[in-house]
Amino acid sequence: MPSSTRLDEETVEILKKTAELLGTTKSQVVRESVREYCSKVINKKKKTPWQVYQSIFSGEGSGHGKRVETGKKILKTKFEKDRKKWSS
Repeated sequence: MPSSTRLDEETVEILKKTAELLGTTKSQVVRESVREYCSKVINKKKKTPWQVYQSIFSGEGSGHGKRVETGKKILKTKFEKDRKKWSS
């Protein structure tokens, strides 16, 4: 199925060089690149909450203390940003 996509000059040059190095067409490079990227996004979005949790906190004991510490840092950073935004 034909498709049209506009690319900036830098991307076109990278695409040309890649196709030349691989000895293939630009279309083939685009097809493979889109498939690979989209597959990664789809697989990442398919992760269960437990899988996401495990990828973040694996190998650190129960992780409870780390979660509390991380949560405090996140909240502190957010409050500081909000305070700066509203005080300006």
